[in-house]
Formats: sequence, structure tokens, C-alpha cells
Amino acid sequence: MPKKNEDLDRCEVFCSDPQKVSEVKERLSGLNVEVDVFKALSDETRFKLIYALWCEELCVCDLALALDLPIAAVSYHLRYLRSLRLVKAEKKGKMVFYKLADQKAASMVNLSLELIPARYEPGEA
Repeated sequence: MPKKNEDLDRCEVFCSDPQKVSEVKERLSGLNVEVDVFKALSDETRFKLIYALWCEELCVCDLALALDLPIAAVSYHLRYLRSLRLVKAEKKGKMVFYKLADQKAASMVNLSLELIPARYEPGEA
């Protein structure tokens, strides 16, 4: 008889490998920055900002209009993304332009677009 999906959620008996557990725990302890980056990208506004900047360099005013948000809100999110070194700011005269910090940030957007099917509907399995 085939197992139910619930049966795949956990082992039927508890058994562990202490050496593997110790190695993984050590690796996990150093992931704070990575966790912060994924937390930042899990915010809809921040992901949209990253996506917009993946498309092209934009000033704060253009980003605010594109996202239908107040400039203060966009500035707040950009400051946070800048603190994580995901975006860079450059002042040109009286304007501040943002762009992705490097190719790694662009690769994150590329990967997210590849991983999520274009016609994905929330709730579909």
C-alpha cells in the first residue's frame, strides 16, 4: 500500500548521526547575513524594488511612482537594501539614482524568475 504524503513528513523512528548534526549546526551558525538577505527579499516592496533595479538604474522619484508608494517609504526600503549591500546609490546633481550592487544581486533576480513558473498560482501544488 503506498504511503500517504503525511508519512513522508518525518521518520518512523528517531535516529540521528551526531557528527553530521554537529557539522550542520556549525555551518548554520554563520548564516546570519544570508538570512537577513532572504528576509529582505521576502518583503513585496523590497523585492519589487530589486526587480525594478534589475531592469534598469532608476532615481528614487521614478521608483516611488512605479511602485505607487510615497518617496519616504521607498527611501526607507532602499536604505535597508543598501545596508545589506544589495543596491548602490549615486547622487547626480540633485537626484539620487539606485542600481543593483553587483552581478550577484542580479543573479538572485534571474534565479527567482527561473525557479517560479510564469503561470504559478498561489495554492497550486
